[in-house]
Amino acid sequence: MQELSEYLKKLRGNLSIRNLSEKTGISNAYLSQLESGKRDSPHPEILKKLARFYGIPVIEILKHAGYLDDEMDEKESYEEKVDRLFLHVINDPEFQYGTRMKCQYDLAAKRFIIEMYEKLTGKKLLG
Repeated sequence: MQELSEYLKKLRGNLSIRNLSEKTGISNAYLSQLESGKRDSPHPEILKKLARFYGIPVIEILKHAGYLDDEMDEKESYEEKVDRLFLHVINDPEFQYGTRMKCQYDLAAKRFIIEMYEKLTGKKLLG
């Protein structure tokens, strides 16, 4: 659970727990317990709410919580992962910096857009 607590603290950054609670509907006490490692096996619905708020793939937060293992990454090819993350980026309503063009992107262009998204939002997707 230590990995999840550290991951959640990193995601929250400078945002207060109270503010996070207001925006996600998850109680302050519960969020505090998650970040301190005192709460084991948080319900996946709680993790889904946090993933939606932070704009990260649900799979990532579920892995940190121990619900999924790294075998999923082995089943997904690099190109499939880039395609999945690229769709995540272009569908993020808060990220509209030139990703609405109607053309085909090659793998390198998709990766570049994902990396720019990571830099601009502070969210880590490619790992």
